[in-house]
Amino acid sequence: MDGFRCNAQLTIVGIDAARKAQRTGEAILARTRALFEEHGWPDYARTRIEVLGSELANFGPHAQAAGVREVVLHPAVVHARKEALELFAREIAPAGTSWAPGTTGAGGRPTPSPVIRQFAFPVDKERLQPKVTIGAESFDVEIPCGQPPVPPPLARPEPAPLPAPSGLIEVPLVQLARARSGDKGNQSNIGVIARRPEWLPRLREQLTPAKVKAWLAHLVDGEVTRYDLPGLHAMNFTCTEALDGGGMASLRNDPLGKGMAQILLCMPVAVPRDWIADRPQR
Repeated sequence: MDGFRCNAQLTIVGIDAARKAQRTGEAILARTRALFEEHGWPDYARTRIEVLGSELANFGPHAQAAGVREVVLHPAVVHARKEALELFAREIAPAGTSWAPGTTGAGGRPTPSPVIRQFAFPVDKERLQPKVTIGAESFDVEIPCGQPPVPPPLARPEPAPLPAPSGLIEVPLVQLARARSGDKGNQSNIGVIARRPEWLPRLREQLTPAKVKAWLAHLVDGEVTRYDLPGLHAMNFTCTEALDGGGMASLRNDPLGKGMAQILLCMPVAVPRDWIADRPQR
């Protein structure tokens, strides 16, 4: 158990919607913090303000939609006391009725719920004895143990050197690869598959762990490790400390990192111009 959490939602419509939403979220936190002091309660354990529709929550410095005229404000907070979050929940409605013009869509008063912070760790499988139960019968399931270590991957030949800069063009990664992402605890896995096998060496040059880490730095606090997937002309990137705690502990609107691969697909990569000469522009 790690206290209580509460998520709220407001829709902001009109000019400067993203800025008004951010300011509204900050004002809600400032007002409730002042009320906490009056009650002698401590500050929030964690807070997060996301403005959905502006791209700022997920794309961060790569956002291109900060000037939109319709966004959803998504503040999320954690506190040790449930009654503090009940107060927070009561303060959402006033923002919709008497604060920034164009504020609507409160959707009722949010309800605080317990935060269960997961603690993941490996367990030696020799200590486990799983069973399958069907009706009144139970069957032990054998777990293979003691097998030899998995051999290291085969050495890969070094890719061909890059052509002269005059022969390169910068395009988003999505034109050269597909990608999908998901979670393992507080880690995000991003699988990247080249659209053509012969493109993989170039993608490996462009998608180094350091470059992927830099592109996702606003989301990934830990390290990025790249693993080759032989036979699939693909790579898997493991990003640690990437999901704000992951699962139920995360305050993000995307706690499982399902959108991280789509963010990576927007990363610009340099490729020979003739690779995309016959491909439609996206």
